[in-house]
Amino acid sequence: MTEMLNKEFSRKSFVKGGGALIVGYSALAGTASAANGLTPMGQRGPQDYLPNLNSIDSWITLTSDNKVIVTHGETEQGHGTPTGILMLVAEEMDMGFDQMVYSPPETWLNATGGGSGSGGISSRSTQIRAAAATAKNVLLGLASTQLGAPVSQLTVTRGVVSGNGKTVKYSDLLGGKMFNTVMTAQTSATPGQGIAKPVAQYKVVGTSQPRIDIPDKVAGKYTYIQNVIIPGMLHARSVRPRGAGANTSQNHFPVSIDENSIKHIPEAKVVRIADFIAVVAPKEYDAIQAAAQLKVVWKSDPKLPGSGNFWGWLRKAGDTNTQNPARYTTGGTAADGVESGLAGAAKTVSATYMYQYNSFMPIGPHCAIADVNMQTQRATVWLAQQALNGLPNNIAGLTGLPAANCRVIFHEGASSFGGGQSAEVYEQAVILSKALGKPVRVQWMRWDQHGWDHAGVANMFDVKMGVNASGKIVAADWQSYGQAQSNLDTTKELLGPNSGYGSGASWPATPGSGGVAPTDAAVYNTNYARRVLAKTQPLYGGAFRCNFLRAPNAPQQYFASEQIVDEAAYAVKMDPVAFRRLNIDGSNVAGARWLAAMDAATQAAGWKPKVPPRASRRATSRSAAASASASSPARSPASSRTSRST
Repeated sequence: MTEMLNKEFSRKSFVKGGGALIVGYSALAGTASAANGLTPMGQRGPQDYLPNLNSIDSWITLTSDNKVIVTHGETEQGHGTPTGILMLVAEEMDMGFDQMVYSPPETWLNATGGGSGSGGISSRSTQIRAAAATAKNVLLGLASTQLGAPVSQLTVTRGVVSGNGKTVKYSDLLGGKMFNTVMTAQTSATPGQGIAKPVAQYKVVGTSQPRIDIPDKVAGKYTYIQNVIIPGMLHARSVRPRGAGANTSQNHFPVSIDENSIKHIPEAKVVRIADFIAVVAPKEYDAIQAAAQLKVVWKSDPKLPGSGNFWGWLRKAGDTNTQNPARYTTGGTAADGVESGLAGAAKTVSATYMYQYNSFMPIGPHCAIADVNMQTQRATVWLAQQALNGLPNNIAGLTGLPAANCRVIFHEGASSFGGGQSAEVYEQAVILSKALGKPVRVQWMRWDQHGWDHAGVANMFDVKMGVNASGKIVAADWQSYGQAQSNLDTTKELLGPNSGYGSGASWPATPGSGGVAPTDAAVYNTNYARRVLAKTQPLYGGAFRCNFLRAPNAPQQYFASEQIVDEAAYAVKMDPVAFRRLNIDGSNVAGARWLAAMDAATQAAGWKPKVPPRASRRATSRSAAASASASSPARSPASSRTSRST
């Protein structure tokens, strides 16, 4: 377990001797400290909530033993981004990778945009590169004076500067001071420009370095958000009806609460804020028992329908939906020629594809800790979220504090890299901490995670595709059934607009982005007539609240589009890889990338061309690999397809 200190220290209080000593932490040994969360960011003072992002000291701290503590806003989402950031800093400062220590990301350093690890190096590493290059430039200036040699005659190896027959360590150059240097217009943000090192001189970047998080994860010692402990914190559980029924109605609104039903549990108490209910206790087991035993009468509304004939229900809901009328989208050079294109095709294939609900199911259910102190006007939240930079505004809305006084510290969630309703768990921790005046830890139970997290949309597609005698796609006609996404925050819904905790949430929520239109045209040559008729079910007409799981609707759409392309290739007796090659436009960047990916995959698989012996076959059924989730009482049948060709 990681113990964060209650008392906050100014950064100056732990700068001693030749660098920084971390008061209250026992280890600062290379990259292992990052995995254990033993970094100075746990002790930042109030003046550091919104530091100057152009200051070297906001990003880099030298320790007394010539190591560098690196702070960056990129969260670990499974991509190894923190490891890459350390490599970049080591490179620019001419130090060893083992001399780098990574600090958990904080809100203000994620301001460079986003939170997806896939873009952490390519698009959001500019400021840390600039800070590292500028830090080296400052240190070389100091070394030049101390060693009596011009900067051009100095060399650096592992943070030790040599020149004029003498050496000096980086950590001995600052003399117990901060850098106190502001970067100018990020002149060193691009490799080889300004004072940034040219790529040809790289020694660390481009090599294979061990991921800093893997050893402790393998050994079971890694600090996930579920492991963080704040001294004096209370344990809490939210109380809601079990199952997913309330996801389609308002069954989670309480009618009455019998607080005497948990009187026998030591120090457990009920906290009600507007219509949000939770139980808290000093011991976690007592909070768990209180949540399980508290007697609540809930509002009664119709719940989910049965799971029988789900696809028939979905088709009927889409065909009769007046809330969200069916909409057409068209494309291609002859968008109005779908009918004629299909009629004139050498071969046509048609199929219905079904993709069921799926959901995040992390090993560790959502968890967060909040310490809201209305006397000091400060709030600190420990959580696992994908993007951090927008969170202070939300915390400010829940607490009434200035956003500048709301600090967020990231720790990974156990086996889940973002998404889902992880925002609600930190919101619950924040409002409970504000109400109780103490740090509060909220962790969802397994049934919370399965019953109250958002699901990925279930989709059904009717598709017909026409191909000419040469194997070129000439027309495609799609009809899709599913539901629009809606990121309804049920916690804010319970708080309501008059609770003093934010603006509440409306019911029903406004549908979000991410429709149900298939995206076959994103991959294949677009020079053919295509049409999509999207039919959505009513937003809360008896199905789950849904939101994207990674790429919005992509797994559903590509399951269908790749299957129908296979069917078309079979119908014209072509190898499916050769058919795709013929129909992917390699003259544009996207097409060229798809061709390169397909070539790499087929080569790795040892693919042998396969040509079908006949042009037609009996309709069959297959399953699609979908994210497993047995969380719901209303599960649709396995994802499948039925097809025919003419």
